[in-house]
Amino acid sequence: MSVTAVEAAEKAVGWAEAAELALKQVDMYRGQAKQYEGKREMLDASYHRALADDFEMYRDRAVGMATMWAHVTGALRVAESQVQP
Repeated sequence: MSVTAVEAAEKAVGWAEAAELALKQVDMYRGQAKQYEGKREMLDASYHRALADDFEMYRDRAVGMATMWAHVTGALRVAESQVQP
């Protein structure tokens, strides 16, 4: 697979956006879990905490992927600048 710096940057942005959306989901599910806890509906609270945990793990992965692609972008930009006359 051959990737240009521009394509790598696009991938970094895509993963960063996914991380941002996942963080919003984490906040939403944690808030819902607190609401259910306040109503003493512990089964629903547990379910929403589990969803928040899942989205938090996905967010961590997305941040890692965005970071990796950002590093690839930088390396490719350096390599591409050395190849072009």
